[in-house]
Amino acid sequence: MSDSRHAGISRREALARMGRIAAGAALAPIMGSLAWAEDADARRPNILLIESDDMGYSELGCYGGGPISPNLDMLAQEGVRLTHFYVAVPLCAPTRVSVLTGKYPQRTSLAWNPYFRNKEDGLSLDETTIAEVLKALGYHTGLVGKWHLGYAPKFRPRKQGFDEYFGFLSGWADYFQHTYREGTKWMFKNDDPYDEPGVYMTDLLTREAISFINRNASKPKPFFLYLPYNAPHGPIQAPEDWKKRFGGDTYKAMIACMDDGIGKVLAAIREKGLDDNTLVVFFNDNGSPSAERNAPLSGAKSGLREGGIRVPMIARWPGRIPAGEVMDVPAISMDLFATFAAVAGAKPPRNIDGRDMMGVLSGKSESLHELLFWQFKGQTAARRGELKLLRQDSQPDRLYNVVKDQGEKEDLSAEYPKTVKGLSAALDQWLARLGNLSGSMPKAL
Repeated sequence: MSDSRHAGISRREALARMGRIAAGAALAPIMGSLAWAEDADARRPNILLIESDDMGYSELGCYGGGPISPNLDMLAQEGVRLTHFYVAVPLCAPTRVSVLTGKYPQRTSLAWNPYFRNKEDGLSLDETTIAEVLKALGYHTGLVGKWHLGYAPKFRPRKQGFDEYFGFLSGWADYFQHTYREGTKWMFKNDDPYDEPGVYMTDLLTREAISFINRNASKPKPFFLYLPYNAPHGPIQAPEDWKKRFGGDTYKAMIACMDDGIGKVLAAIREKGLDDNTLVVFFNDNGSPSAERNAPLSGAKSGLREGGIRVPMIARWPGRIPAGEVMDVPAISMDLFATFAAVAGAKPPRNIDGRDMMGVLSGKSESLHELLFWQFKGQTAARRGELKLLRQDSQPDRLYNVVKDQGEKEDLSAEYPKTVKGLSAALDQWLARLGNLSGSMPKAL
């Protein structure tokens, strides 16, 4: 479709013409700026987005870890591994917000972890998610796993563009009993409470992801499956057989079990003959709470040092993304929205912060962002090129070369005062544009 055919029509008219959602529903204003690319491939690719939770940067074998992740290591061999992929915030929920909206979370209603007792705490329906965009483009959309973007019925996945949902709403769940910290079970299948006590959560999510693929593989619609595992987020629990394989190291057993599940999901894609027409992306939502697990990066979850915000990311799409490549180009979680919209045949909307990564992933481009910014509680940061400005509480601004000095040990601020001044000014301008949207953070569990 040409761009001109959609100019001047309402969001509701556009969606009614496509027949994708019920009468009376409408997407947020972002959809009005969504244009369809002239050269959109008639056979749109399936999209599989896999996410781990709180995993250390150096745990996977392909990122310097041990023999713990053969399936993700193989995915890296078959695709591209990014070494400078960032999340927008070093915390679970806002990272998910950035992926689903393409925006810095501070520009949305949810830049923190939602509190389960607050019925108004969640991702506003005024935001348009990538699931809504893809659904409008003809995709069947599914989410299997951790939601963590609001507990009230109005915030749940099937209100945010997902045709199917299986998983839990909370940010934390016992892997065997599926209860939240205070004892509530937040497990759902579509809109109904559902549970299978005793089944290990990672295995349960793997099973449901495979079911989604098998049910949708032969349908004319392409599919978008978002698979956010909660492993290896606490509580640290694993099946006994997996713990035995790793000498009682429960944390490594959790990652290995997840990797095994990912291998089974990828096998389902392959067995259905979908490999060549499926974009697979894996990433981790924020750094490990243990700084040691993020080495050689410094810092941990909730901090803006590299170990809190720089995470593993792998992408595979045979024929479109080269195999076995390692790329050092900085990219950020909002870019996934823009990338998925683009590969589905749409030009990414203008009011998002993410950018289409396909030029970088395919090796046709060597740059993506001139500047990247972060803000979390009393910390802010900005990166341009190899240099990153870090500002924490009342401390003076520090400057690090995060390519040559991944551990952020050598402060270069005295050596490059003009760079510090320029990055500081850019950061201040960005923060001023955000205004007070991030506000004071509510209690979050």
